[in-house]
Amino acid sequence: MVITSKRKFFEMWEAGVLGNRTRLWRDPEEAQRWGLREGLFNNLPSDQPEIGFREIRRPGTTGAGKWEKVPWHRVKKTAAQWKSEGREFIMDDGCPDNCRTLQGEVVRTERGLEGFLETEGKLPMRPAMAAGHMKHRSYLETRLLLEKYMDPSSRDDLDSILEMFPDHAVEFSCFSVNVGIFPRRNTLFWECRAY
Repeated sequence: MVITSKRKFFEMWEAGVLGNRTRLWRDPEEAQRWGLREGLFNNLPSDQPEIGFREIRRPGTTGAGKWEKVPWHRVKKTAAQWKSEGREFIMDDGCPDNCRTLQGEVVRTERGLEGFLETEGKLPMRPAMAAGHMKHRSYLETRLLLEKYMDPSSRDDLDSILEMFPDHAVEFSCFSVNVGIFPRRNTLFWECRAY
């Protein structure tokens, strides 16, 4: 099986086929209700928690889609703005950026599993790449970093994804806390691609 487009990836990601992920919504009302419940439950300030907006690119377009995090109370306003701009999007509950420990992407090559990884964890992936924090890692370095930062269940998930989708790059972030929709996982998988 080959994932040939970002749109196809989003369909599979939303269906839960590609490992642990954030909560996802298509309906701004649903996302806002979740944010209100979480804020009240966790006694968070009124501008917390944040909802991430991810643009789903149209077929035939290239480049990174727009991404933006907004406080839960601005979800409907942001959704209306994105719709007026003609953007198709999906929303998620984000992740605890301050707890990120390892991020990047891995791919199986003729030399084994190799990665383009960083362990500073201070910036989201695209800014970390732009700042030069992401570094190519050999098979041994990649394995050691995965052993150190990725919990065993997430490692099993990664191995399954790579087995189902050989020759694909898999993007992920590891955290020092459990995250996502699957229990006892410290890793979120952001993308699996051969495009």
